[in-house]
Amino acid sequence: MNKSRRFMVMLRKNFRKRRYKTLRSPDVKPVVGCILKCDLGLLLEHTGVYIGDGKIVSLNRHSQIRVESPKTFFPPGTNPDSNRIYTACFEKTDVVLAAPIVAKRAKKHINEKTPYNVLFNNCHRFTCGCVTGNFENDVVSFAMLEEILHKNIAALKPKKSLWQKLKNFVLRRKEKPLPDRYNWRPVKFD
Repeated sequence: MNKSRRFMVMLRKNFRKRRYKTLRSPDVKPVVGCILKCDLGLLLEHTGVYIGDGKIVSLNRHSQIRVESPKTFFPPGTNPDSNRIYTACFEKTDVVLAAPIVAKRAKKHINEKTPYNVLFNNCHRFTCGCVTGNFENDVVSFAMLEEILHKNIAALKPKKSLWQKLKNFVLRRKEKPLPDRYNWRPVKFD
């Protein structure tokens, strides 16, 4: 499929889909391996992967996969003081969708160069590669990335340690399972 046809198919898919909600409050702390997004305008978003210590890995418009701070995560021309950074949380909870393997995949690609194209090889494609392990994917939009997150939601659920499992077994506690849906919540960095 040629690039213009692929772009038209992507546009049709995006406008038919129901988008996940972006909530304005309360703030949550980012977790290593979580997906972060910031709004760039009415229809555009920028995404990256949180790797800890206030560092975010993302593909920028200069074809570089870089480590950025929360202030430099916003592309030039946007006002970082007025915008917020969001992360995906399980619906109606403060539990962040995250997996350490996502951060590990992002760290492997730091300082690499890749041909950047705003329509066909962008930050969403890189972020999807970090989630799935397949960096040669067809994700070209934020809506497609959200769909991939929903498909991989089980892999992004927090793992219980053996000690926590044993404690719950001994105390006969049954924890509520996390929902299979998510929404976007604002992030508060320390």
